[in-house]
Amino acid sequence: MSHLTIGTAGHVDHGKSALVEALTGVHPDRLKEERDRGMTIDLGFAFMSLSDGREVPIVDVPGHERFLKTMVAGVSGIHLVLFVVAADEGVMPQTVEHLGTVRYMGVGAGIVVLTKCDLVDEEWLMLVEDDVKSLVNGSFLEDAPVVRVSSVSGQGIDRLKEIIEDRLAGLAVAEDAGYFRMPVDRVFSMKGFGTVIAGTVLSGSLSRDSDAELLPAGTPLRIRGMQTHNDTVDRAVKGQRVALNVSNVKTADIQRGDELSEPGYLLPTSMTDATLHCLESMEEPLKNRQRIRLHKGTSETIGRLIVLDRDELTPGETGYVQLRLEKPIVAERNERFIIRGFSSMRLLGGGRFVEVYPRKNRRFRQPVLDYLEAVTGAEPDVLIERVMHHAHGAQRQKSIQDLVRSTNLNAEVLKQGLTRLVEKGELIRFPDHRFLHREGYTGLKDELVNLLKKMHRVQRLKDMLPKEAPRQQLSWEPADAVYDGLLNDLDAEGRIVLTGRSVRLATHTVELNDREKRILESFEELGDAEPPAVFTMNDLPQVMEDRSMITEDLQVDLKADADMIRNMAGYAMDQAVFAEFADRQIMHHRALESVRKRLVAYLESHGTVRASEFRSHLGISRAHATALLDYFCDLGVTNRESGTHRLAEED
Repeated sequence: MSHLTIGTAGHVDHGKSALVEALTGVHPDRLKEERDRGMTIDLGFAFMSLSDGREVPIVDVPGHERFLKTMVAGVSGIHLVLFVVAADEGVMPQTVEHLGTVRYMGVGAGIVVLTKCDLVDEEWLMLVEDDVKSLVNGSFLEDAPVVRVSSVSGQGIDRLKEIIEDRLAGLAVAEDAGYFRMPVDRVFSMKGFGTVIAGTVLSGSLSRDSDAELLPAGTPLRIRGMQTHNDTVDRAVKGQRVALNVSNVKTADIQRGDELSEPGYLLPTSMTDATLHCLESMEEPLKNRQRIRLHKGTSETIGRLIVLDRDELTPGETGYVQLRLEKPIVAERNERFIIRGFSSMRLLGGGRFVEVYPRKNRRFRQPVLDYLEAVTGAEPDVLIERVMHHAHGAQRQKSIQDLVRSTNLNAEVLKQGLTRLVEKGELIRFPDHRFLHREGYTGLKDELVNLLKKMHRVQRLKDMLPKEAPRQQLSWEPADAVYDGLLNDLDAEGRIVLTGRSVRLATHTVELNDREKRILESFEELGDAEPPAVFTMNDLPQVMEDRSMITEDLQVDLKADADMIRNMAGYAMDQAVFAEFADRQIMHHRALESVRKRLVAYLESHGTVRASEFRSHLGISRAHATALLDYFCDLGVTNRESGTHRLAEED
């Protein structure tokens, strides 16, 4: 009970602020305009003393329809509502709207308070009380106590205090995921302190000198100090009303509707999927693409309503919708919200967020509707599995931090669920602590195999392919650990052959046609050519013509078949028939070995050799001679000394 909050709700001028003053001794209207007009236009706060010496905050909200958004901000985070109806006026339009608002925002306990009872007689009071009971019939206030009071004379105030304390004793703060969140409802500057942010802690806890994040801007904040009811504290927990002295931000950069959160927990989103209930008292249905005002926490955002599962949402119906917003918000799964008319400002309905980071969904898509139905109110394991299965693109591979954001589950509950799902084979865990749904993983393996088939058809003379080649053509690029896992598993299954940095299908073999076989055979002439043949892939056809290798028996047309010759040169490289000894410089392997032997013999006879001497000795260009000497030096055949080369000494 130490961290429960009371709130008021009811029509304008029905005595909410006077009731708070009678209960606390403090008038909650803090603005001069409010006191002058006798009407609350902003949230007011006061603390009610309990019999055991503790104090509980009371949030006083405005009743006028123009300030309903402020009323929503006040209702967010309260546990017990004082539903106020003035005895001299009875149920009024905002009475109905405030009842809908507190119901949609998840308030589960309340007390009906009939104010200004000193202004009417008993017969009228009975009529008003019957009217109120009829209004709340079927709601969470159906069995709530009805208390008659007069804030002026004090009638019923003591009894109301007793009932409040009794009701609070029966309430408990619901468990949450443990991640700090606090919607901002006030921001101001204090001389000597700087920026102060006030609100009610929605979930988790926050300690002094810890870090927080201001959203949706993403501004990092440092908590320099905190107070609750003018008392300095070191830690704020769920349900506490707290003022935070923060650094690194100006008051002008913060507004009501912003939110403080644990760093990295939430991401801004401009689109959410939700379940939405259309208010029963609506005269018209909610239409697709209708412009609305979304209220959640302390924020108000304009957007459009996309009805996903029907043509329109009639009064009293609940359906799936997508909310497309004009500015980003932050939210959690199952978080409550209400919507109002864009122009009329009247309450239209309320609901819960089901998917906070959805794709732009088209209407009447059954897979989307099936997914939303599956995750609505789902148990943790079901939620995790469905979220993983529904993910798309690179979002299929998720870290624990990704899943914290996607599911909003407590970290320990999430880890336990992941362990169970991995053991069942529903999820695959990788060494980098990412997870992938088994169907997504199976699909990725099949996609990779099909890509290899296509690549082998295009490059049919390639026995092996670079193992990174298919990765770049997948529908989404997996992380290193995931891709390595794919290759290793496919290799273990016998579907591919993985060798070092190369890969091929297990069924792939290179089969040469007759012309290709003849070309490969003709390459053998380059192994014994004099002077030694040095060439590139591009100039190989010309080298073959210059050396009279293009004969009628070969049945090759130099111009028409140049690409085929180059492709066969690549095949010869793969088969180690050709060898590259410098950048794009190629020789037949026998010719290269012959050059090595001739170099060794020359050095044994002469001691040293320069590039110009080696050039003359072989009858090749100086550039080729230099490249060959460097190649054999790198191999350890020779040592380089001041522009000359000599045989390396054997160890």
